[in-house]
Amino acid sequence: MYKVLVIDDEESLLFNVRDFLASKGYTVFASPNGAEGISIVKEHQPDLILLDLHLKDGLMGTDVLRISKMLKQDIKVVIFTGFGDEEETRSKCMAGGADVLLSKPTSLKNIRETIENLLGKGK
Repeated sequence: MYKVLVIDDEESLLFNVRDFLASKGYTVFASPNGAEGISIVKEHQPDLILLDLHLKDGLMGTDVLRISKMLKQDIKVVIFTGFGDEEETRSKCMAGGADVLLSKPTSLKNIRETIENLLGKGK
């Protein structure tokens, strides 16, 4: 099964998404900050990252995106955001290598469908 990393500093979202994806058969790693998330990318080489754009540890989601793409070029990245001008944010994230931008809040069903569209239904 595919490996998914969830990086979000909103703990309730982090754990809800982690538990939901694990129940669907994904191997899921979870991190509340960008630095730990980058370490997980190095160690576990996930297939996809669900990444909050605005993290509280000093790293922006765009920083994590850039570093993750350097570590694993074919990694898929879905950015979560609830802030700012969506079109400007979308352009910046897509230029940095993001595959999809999802606005918060979003449903678990939408997250699962997005992952399946990027990775397929199973491995």
